[in-house]
Amino acid sequence: MNKGMLSVLVLFFMLTSCVSTRNVIQIDDYILVTTNGKDVYETKNITAFVFENNLRNLPFDQFVTNKFSLAGYHTREFWVTIDSNRYKIIMYDNAELEKYIDISKFMVSTEETQDMKIGSQGKFVAISMLNASNEDCLAEGSLYENIAIKFLKNLKDEYLRYK
Repeated sequence: MNKGMLSVLVLFFMLTSCVSTRNVIQIDDYILVTTNGKDVYETKNITAFVFENNLRNLPFDQFVTNKFSLAGYHTREFWVTIDSNRYKIIMYDNAELEKYIDISKFMVSTEETQDMKIGSQGKFVAISMLNASNEDCLAEGSLYENIAIKFLKNLKDEYLRYK
């Protein structure tokens, strides 16, 4: 083997050994993620409920618009009432999802071909929830955490069953 070939092999092994492996997370049901800089009113770095989108379904925005009779598909914030208490739902569009949540660490379990996708949906859906006092309901230790998770999990499950 000549010196040139040996040098190339040594260089190749050095470069490939320096590449770090990246830990990825597969979201089986949902995951709570603290956003990176998403602030709403006085609440800083609110928590988001993130789940994998089913790209064969109706877009999540459209599902939510139909379910809650919203003004339009681009409505990102709206109020819901749960047990006589009002909560603000904040949905993230694809640009916000990439800006405020590091979605590169999440792995998609089902990759869809372009033909099977409906619309230009993101691979993940992220939602935050605040109470009437602008407190992050999904924050760890929040008194509203269980209410928020139950509501959002039911919403997610209903959406994923929707055809």
